[in-house]
Amino acid sequence: WGYDGDNGPDHWHKNYPIAKGRHQSPIEINNKEVHYDPSLLPWFASYDPGAAKTILNNGKTCRVVFDDSFDRS
Repeated sequence: WGYDGDNGPDHWHKNYPIAKGRHQSPIEINNKEVHYDPSLLPWFASYDPGAAKTILNNGKTCRVVFDDSFDRS
C-alpha cells in the first residue's frame, strides 16, 4: 500500500478489505489492546510558517517542506 495512484487509499481495500469505506487505514488498532499511559506528555506539533518552503494538499494528505536550518519547526 502507499499513497500513489495505483496503490493509494482508493486501492487499499483490495489487500485490506476492512479499509473499504470509512476505515481508510491499513493499520489495525485494536481498541481492546490499547492502554492509556499517564506518563506520556501531550503530543503537539508546531512550526514557523515563515520556514515553510512548500505546502501541498493532494486531497488525501498534507505535505509541508521546511527550511529548518534554524531548528524552529
